[in-house]
Amino acid sequence: MATPKLLLALAASASALNPLRSVRNLFKPSRAAVAAPEGAKTNYAIVGCGLPSRGMGWFHGLQLVEGECPSGKLSDIVEPWFLGGGKDSDAGKQFAAECAGLSTSTWSGAAPGEPKLALIAGRTVDNPGFFQQALDSGATHILLEKPGAPTVGELESMAATAEKADVPVFMGFIKNIAPYFTQALDAYGKHPPVHPGSLVTLTSLNDYTEESLGECFERNAEGMLKNMAIHELALAATFFGMTADSIADVAVDAGNCDCRTIGSYTDFAKIDFTLTNKAGGKLRIVADRCGGDGCFASVADGSEVVFEAEMVDADRAARVAARQAEHPDWIGYLITQEDEYKDLKERCAAAALAGTFPEGVADIGVAVDALKLAEYLTPVLQKKLMSTGSYKASSSA
Repeated sequence: MATPKLLLALAASASALNPLRSVRNLFKPSRAAVAAPEGAKTNYAIVGCGLPSRGMGWFHGLQLVEGECPSGKLSDIVEPWFLGGGKDSDAGKQFAAECAGLSTSTWSGAAPGEPKLALIAGRTVDNPGFFQQALDSGATHILLEKPGAPTVGELESMAATAEKADVPVFMGFIKNIAPYFTQALDAYGKHPPVHPGSLVTLTSLNDYTEESLGECFERNAEGMLKNMAIHELALAATFFGMTADSIADVAVDAGNCDCRTIGSYTDFAKIDFTLTNKAGGKLRIVADRCGGDGCFASVADGSEVVFEAEMVDADRAARVAARQAEHPDWIGYLITQEDEYKDLKERCAAAALAGTFPEGVADIGVAVDALKLAEYLTPVLQKKLMSTGSYKASSSA
């Protein structure tokens, strides 16, 4: 099937949504909008909305509608699949039922001189095409959800195109600005790697079930390391000197790993590995698709754990629990990570207004390094696990 045309370029297969007519129906704000300061705003166009309660693009739009990002506003929604090739599917019909009064306006809410920021949150395989079309539509900035593209070559080409167009690209990595990680990094600095036993462990858990794992493998066909664990690989490359060229050793804890084939998709359901680079630095990464819902960081000095933190700390836990009770149909990480997603969009919007690059936010070069690391590690880890018996033969989805 041909890649759906991006509606910022005014293709005829679907429609951008004018927020004055349809966004209130689509996003169904659960809280009263927060008053924003007077003055210019960065105009966000969400590219790849996805289904309500599940889509990353939908959730980004919801936060903008609810006034969570004072420096930004929602200008346009672009949904190439559910309003295009997938409009007759059950999900497409569900999407259309929640969208009234469509329009084909481009950057419909942008005042003269205001930044036009395309937030691209489509399927990984579609995002390179959307990226080019967003540039063609007049985007002045791009916020690109991870991993950005299916392959390193495509992402490098996108980076070169954006540089030629003088359009800054912000990446949708959130853990580099999350307090649990920045606090762990500070603790690691107090116990530096000159101590042979010093080790940081980064853990990421999702709340899929055995029954939904097949759908997870199919929907995230680029694989765990290019999807769920790409956040940790970006941290590895940025803060720990772990790149595809610098890795000296990859050690796996086979007893805490699960590599399997479901239908036509082979991927990790769970992975636990430790990287060592040529300078002697180490980093452990743990990811589990069916491990619950959470993100954690710990620092050990020898056998002693000197620091532990999690994204949802005690101060945040009650609020998260209340939100989960309020929205039991939402996919879990939308709630547990909503503070970081809000912070990311606000940093990007404020920087676009100021003509600067947002503090702490990853650029597309970081994404290239992370994707290179994913492409290097995936076959290495699969080979190691197959040799240790931590691979499950093909099963039905």
